[in-house]
Amino acid sequence: MGKTSAKYNFKSSGFPMVSEKTTFESVLGMFPIVFIEDFLGVAGGGPFDGTTVWNVVDQGAATEAIVDDSDNGQFLLHLTSASEAQDAVLYHGDNLTFNVSSGLIMEFRLNMAVVPGTAVTAVFGMAGPHNLDKDTVANAAWFRLQASAALLCESDDTANNNDDKATGITLVAGTYNIFRIDFTTLTDVKFYVDGVRVASTVTFDMSNLSDAEKQMQPYFSLDKPSGSTLGDLNIDYVKIFQDRS
Repeated sequence: MGKTSAKYNFKSSGFPMVSEKTTFESVLGMFPIVFIEDFLGVAGGGPFDGTTVWNVVDQGAATEAIVDDSDNGQFLLHLTSASEAQDAVLYHGDNLTFNVSSGLIMEFRLNMAVVPGTAVTAVFGMAGPHNLDKDTVANAAWFRLQASAALLCESDDTANNNDDKATGITLVAGTYNIFRIDFTTLTDVKFYVDGVRVASTVTFDMSNLSDAEKQMQPYFSLDKPSGSTLGDLNIDYVKIFQDRS
């Protein structure tokens, strides 16, 4: 790690944050609520047995697992070549304990080890309850890949629906990027990649969320309705910071 930089009013949140200067990774966030998952250790017998924190959706031959002996700890969502409907999801089992109206900032580092093939959809960000059809998830803000490496942004608050907004970025297979979604201002939710704001000409207005819809969970998904095409999503870490509501 190189030099760090401290910001004492991070993203106008009112809270301090120490970040790595080169990669813009958040190193230390001094918020009232801090959630950090680095996927260190062994799956099962704890967070991955479905009793605490994380849960998975596992449809068809898709797999979801911690990568053994991985540098820094990684969690892999994997679609196979079996010609069938598959869905691989890492989420909090629809336990919606984060409130995006509390100045929430989500950051995660991941790479598409295998770029989504034909009909494969990848989404990663914050969302309400799980749905197999990602376009029917009522409340969410996430990055999206649709059968390619072209990165998109989306948000939906049941009234304001911004779908498939281009970022101008094409991800490189196997290359890690740091993604951030900033809910500090719900009338203008912001998306960042490696510290640079993307889709900045679009206003992602999520101010129509009801109190119940403001409750969300971290959500990572790879799915396909049919076909033999592939997709691999490696998640290195997940960090969420927010005020106490």
